[in-house]
Amino acid sequence: MDINSAFNSGLRGFQNANQTAARSAETIARRSGGLAEDRTVETALVEAVTAENQAAAATQVVRAADETSGSLIDTRA
Repeated sequence: MDINSAFNSGLRGFQNANQTAARSAETIARRSGGLAEDRTVETALVEAVTAENQAAAATQVVRAADETSGSLIDTRA
């Protein structure tokens, strides 16, 4: 796998996690303020935990790509 591709996949995963967390936070805020919302707080909380796990996994992908890139540079130097 191309290192840049792995790095970009990790970044995309982190961005998706960020968007999911923001959407969940918005749902929780709207529900706590008494505003109408299609989703329940429970669903938003589950999605928030999912986003946290996705961000952790994406971080590991970026870290692995970074370490692999560093190893390749050391090997070629």
